[in-house]
Amino acid sequence: MDIVESVSKRTFSGSSGTYNVQALELAAARQRNKLKGFNVTVRFLDDTEHDFFVGKRCKASVVMEQVYQHLELVEKDYFGLQYSECGSAPNGNRPEHMRWLDPSKPIKKQLNNCQYPLFFRVKFYVSDPSKLQEEYTRYQFCLQIRRDILEERLILAPSTAILLASYTVQAEVGDYQPDEHGPNYLSNLQLIPGQSEDMEKKIAELHKLHKGQTPAEAEFNFLDHARRIDMYGVELHKAKDNTNKEIDLGVTHIGLVVCQNNIRINTFSWSKIMKISFKRKQFFIQLIREPSEDYDTLLGFNMESYRSSKLLWKSCVEHHTFFRLDSPKVKRKFPFSWGSKFTYSGRTEYQTVADVRRRGKLERKFVRSPSKQLVKQQAAPSVEDKGKVSLAPGRPPRPYDNKVTSLGAKEPRKAWADDSQMSDE
Repeated sequence: MDIVESVSKRTFSGSSGTYNVQALELAAARQRNKLKGFNVTVRFLDDTEHDFFVGKRCKASVVMEQVYQHLELVEKDYFGLQYSECGSAPNGNRPEHMRWLDPSKPIKKQLNNCQYPLFFRVKFYVSDPSKLQEEYTRYQFCLQIRRDILEERLILAPSTAILLASYTVQAEVGDYQPDEHGPNYLSNLQLIPGQSEDMEKKIAELHKLHKGQTPAEAEFNFLDHARRIDMYGVELHKAKDNTNKEIDLGVTHIGLVVCQNNIRINTFSWSKIMKISFKRKQFFIQLIREPSEDYDTLLGFNMESYRSSKLLWKSCVEHHTFFRLDSPKVKRKFPFSWGSKFTYSGRTEYQTVADVRRRGKLERKFVRSPSKQLVKQQAAPSVEDKGKVSLAPGRPPRPYDNKVTSLGAKEPRKAWADDSQMSDE
C-alpha cells in the first residue's frame, strides 16, 4: 500500500495534465449553497408527486410556472397550489387550515421551512365545461371532482353519484364488453363513498348505455352533470348568523351562498352585492338597494376567528375578479382607503378563454390515471364495512383504452344528445 501511494504521488506531481475532481465538486457545492434553494414536493390530483427546485428569494409564481410546465397545462388559471402549516392534506371540513400559494409574494415568506408538500388543486370551478377548450384540462377537473366526491367534500344524491361513476368507468375502461366485464368487474374500483354491490350493479347498467363515447366525451358529460349539483365547487366556511345559528358560507362563480347541513338555503349573487368587508371576526356583505327599499341592507356573520374571516373575504375577492371582470387591473376609486390592499393578480376567466381560443387547441396525448382499487379482505365484508377498506395502488392503465389524442376541432358529445341527433349534426 505504501509503494502504491508513493508511486501515485510521484505520478501526479510530474504529470502534464491534471483534473482536480474533488476541488471542482467542492466549488460546485459552494455555488449551490449560494443559491440558497430547496426542493418543493408537489402532489398532483392523480396521486403522483414531483420535486421542484426553487430559490428562497424567488416569488411563488416561479414554482407555479414550473408545475404548469411539468403538466404542459394550457388553461392553468383555474388551478392553484395549496399548503398547510401543519402538513395536512386539503380538508373540506377545515378550509381555514389550508392556504393558497400567492404567486405575487416570495415563496420563503409563505412556506417557511418547506417541510410539507404542496397540493395541486382546482381553485376556480368552471361554470360550464364547454368553456374549457383542452381535453387535458377537463380531465384534471374530473380528477378533482372525483376526489371531492370520494372525500365527501361534495355531497350529492346517490342517483347522481351512480351516474357520475358510470361516466368514470366509461372513460377508464371503454365500452362495456359482456365477454370481458363479468358480474363483479367494478367491485375492486373505488368510485363512490359507501360503495355497495347494489350500487355497482346500477353503475354497470348505466355504463352499458354509454357505448360509443370516447374518454373525452364521457368526461365532458361527467362535468356537465357535476356542475348542476347544488354544492358543486363550494368550499364551506363555518359561521353564525345574527341569531347565533350555525351556518356555512361558501363562494362560487355565482356569488356568496349560505348553507345548512350541506343544503344551500340562500344565494347572494355578485350582481346584488355592493360591498364585501371584514373586521376582526365579523364578515359583512352590503346589498344593492332595491327601488322599493328606503335603506341599505347590511348582513353580518360571525366567523370562528379573524383568520377565517379574512380567508373568506380573500376568496370573495378572487372569485369575483376571476369570474366577473375582464381584467384584474381595475383602478380603485379610493386609492388611500384603509384596510387590506389584497387583490387577485392572475388572469381572469375571460382572458384565459380568449387566449386559448386565439392560439387554438393543443394536440397532445396523455394516459389517464385509473381509479384506486379497494382491497378486499379474505372474509366477505359486511354491508356496513363495504367501501371502508384500505386503498391499494391502482391497476396499470390499458393503453388501448386510455391513451387518446385530443379531439381537435370536434366538440364533445353533449350528455343529453342521442345517437340520432349526433348523426344529423
